[in-house]
Amino acid sequence: MSMAAPTLAPVETLREEDVAQLWQACPWGAKLLPTTAGEQIQVVYPGRRNLGPGPDFLDAIIALDGRRVRHGHVEVHTATSGWRAHGHAADPAYHNVMLHVVWDEDGPVAGGPLRTVALAQFFPNGLPVTYAAQPLPAFQPCADLHTKSDAMTVGMLFATLGERRLRKKATQMLAAIESLGPEQALYAGLLEALGYSQNREPFRRLSEGLPWQVVAALLGGKPNAPQHGEALFLGAAGLLPSQRDGNLRRGTTCRAPTPTELRHVQELEARWRQFQLEQILPATAWVRRGVRPANAPARRVAAAGRLCARLVETGPVQACLAFRDETDWAQILRHFQQAFALPAARSTYWATHCDIGVPLRGGPQSLVGTERVREMLTNVILPFALAYAEVTGDAVLSDWAVNLLRRAPAGGMNRLVRSMRDDVFGLPPKYVPMTAARQQGLLHIYHEWCREKRCDACAVGRMLSEQ
Repeated sequence: MSMAAPTLAPVETLREEDVAQLWQACPWGAKLLPTTAGEQIQVVYPGRRNLGPGPDFLDAIIALDGRRVRHGHVEVHTATSGWRAHGHAADPAYHNVMLHVVWDEDGPVAGGPLRTVALAQFFPNGLPVTYAAQPLPAFQPCADLHTKSDAMTVGMLFATLGERRLRKKATQMLAAIESLGPEQALYAGLLEALGYSQNREPFRRLSEGLPWQVVAALLGGKPNAPQHGEALFLGAAGLLPSQRDGNLRRGTTCRAPTPTELRHVQELEARWRQFQLEQILPATAWVRRGVRPANAPARRVAAAGRLCARLVETGPVQACLAFRDETDWAQILRHFQQAFALPAARSTYWATHCDIGVPLRGGPQSLVGTERVREMLTNVILPFALAYAEVTGDAVLSDWAVNLLRRAPAGGMNRLVRSMRDDVFGLPPKYVPMTAARQQGLLHIYHEWCREKRCDACAVGRMLSEQ
């Protein structure tokens, strides 16, 4: 099965990026590709490019022998030895890799994925320069959506699907309320939101081991509650210097602390001892690799402690529903910003540190900024409000939650949302201005249909078929 082109890229200068572009282009179409072990695979979807840490392509789909469908990630190297050389076998981030795509096989992969495809066999004369010289369009059937439908229609569809995602999240929150009670369910959701994607799981475990009822009892009415909250959560999370083993402790301190910094840490340790509690998680439970310094675990946990010290005054439910009688939507959003943001001025230590003894580069940064508050609103607070409305039979609260989603501004443009907008639909950034509802709609499309390549069931596909 030769696929050589007349103009060839020099193999001796071949880069991983060249192989990745070839894999993304999939010039073999539906033809079966033999693996190095003799299996036959068909590429249903090569996956979406991952520009961050971890595997090169995420959520790919292949069919073994053209029938058995498998989902997983794909890692790309110029040769099979790259898997071992890059240390992927011992890295948990690569445990879901189902396929190793290389240009050339230079030996077996010890501890690597079960399946490897070497592409050089299909190009006996070398890699066509077409694939090595320029980025190729994504492997998506909807990449020209903006040429087939007007912006208003697309925007309305995304927003409608965003409301559908809100209701699905509300169903999940309702189950949590029925199991844990409203305060604990909301508290756990807020903590998970502070963990971003990498540290959601340790935050979930932290919320279970340090339940809201305990937090409220320990911090309620306490002088200097934010400082005590910070110490309580860092100690429970196992992130104080005294709780880390030698290697971890050496890894967090990059210079000698100033007297002010040393005093801050000593106060944290002393306050934690006053609580007379056992730590809940080891320091190793927290993911550091691939996490931006501003989102480092100690910083996120300190933010949780300070935020919960504020919420103790009214309780999480009242704090989230306090603005339900407001009719000025812009004012409601400002209220949420004031209630949940933790600007740099609220904690001078964490405004300039990403871990204990490790300064942040650049100027002071907020512990919880505007974008994170918006994410908490759309992913936790509004689903909770909708679920709580069902529990209490409050139709007015239900309408309020949906209307607020419609009016909320967009949160941060993470990789997945940007990929859906730019790569899947090929939408120019200003074609459909992003709102919270439209962002949620893009995520709904991905999780419901794009991830498993169910184009025949996709709402966007049906809309295009009706054009």
